[in-house]
Amino acid sequence: MDGIKEDFDIHYLYILTLVDESHIMSVISAENYYDRYVDTEGNLYLGWISDDEYDEEDIAPLRRAMEEEGITFFEQDTEWSYDYTGALALRAEDGEPYAILAVDVDITDIRALIKDRTMETSVLIIILGIIFTMTFLIWARKNITAPILLLEEGVVAFAGKSHGQRDVTLLQYEEPEIHTENEVELLSHAVTQMTEDMQGYVKDILSAEEKADQMEGLAIKDALTGIRNKTGYDREVAKLEKTLSEDPELSFGIVMIDLNYLKKMNDTYGHDKGNISIKRLSILACTVFTHSPVFRVGGDEFVVILTGWDLERIEHLIRQFNDILSQYAADESLEPWEKISASIGYTMYDPKKDTCVEDVFKRADEEMYKCKQEMHAARE
Repeated sequence: MDGIKEDFDIHYLYILTLVDESHIMSVISAENYYDRYVDTEGNLYLGWISDDEYDEEDIAPLRRAMEEEGITFFEQDTEWSYDYTGALALRAEDGEPYAILAVDVDITDIRALIKDRTMETSVLIIILGIIFTMTFLIWARKNITAPILLLEEGVVAFAGKSHGQRDVTLLQYEEPEIHTENEVELLSHAVTQMTEDMQGYVKDILSAEEKADQMEGLAIKDALTGIRNKTGYDREVAKLEKTLSEDPELSFGIVMIDLNYLKKMNDTYGHDKGNISIKRLSILACTVFTHSPVFRVGGDEFVVILTGWDLERIEHLIRQFNDILSQYAADESLEPWEKISASIGYTMYDPKKDTCVEDVFKRADEEMYKCKQEMHAARE
């Protein structure tokens, strides 16, 4: 065993047995020439029993090796070194283990080397990662991010100029200078082509709309306010009824608005001032209910068919409408016919209550009338 230890530079080669739960006995311990004849301090002798060098945690792997077949491998962190141990139970003829043959190989230097190499590799990976990331970001900014921002700015500017624009000649898209020779440049060309096609399409639509509007405008346009009249409302209701028959769960609502004190205004200041009040209320209704059609269905009555965005924000829009009326009333710089007063009521289509648009109209009219009564009561 001494020769094996000498030849293979083994840290420890020994046979031991377990005395009890926390003590072991050294049966044989191999030593090299230096340990045996030069530095003899700490040499183990036959029959040496441990004192406090081992605890239950240290003895546990030895006990496991005693119980298992074959070689058991484990690591030991001792006060002398960090060893990798291979242990084999020695058994009697009846198979009962009586001792353990163990070999300890010092892996302290190996662990330190692995730790150093791991640290070096980690640092190298981090540095390479930073270099790669910075290189990619620079490349991406030049070839993707910056060109896309230019493209976005061009599209946003075009959208800003185009919103509500009826003059086709002003629908001009300024293509940004993008020469990336990749998909971004192809996208830029596609956007340019799309805007040119859109311009031609809009021209055709506007031309057709102008002819249609000229013919239909006379029939559905209210001469005083410029919004759609009762005929326009009836046509819109007919379309709505058709849609409702196909989709009974359709979402829409109706707002009724009535100009208060119109007769008194006409009698006191003349019909021309009353007309100013009507037009002022028309403008207010169209301003508040921007996304819904507004109709003048009578001398002092207006109807709004709530759809989309206005339908979802109706409570807010009603408050906005009434707040503006309150501002008019408090503005001393306005003439009496400019300080318009109006009653407003609304309701939503309910398939459980309503069978047609007229049912919704009636309920909205009732809500408007309740508002009018409350306003008269408060005025008195």
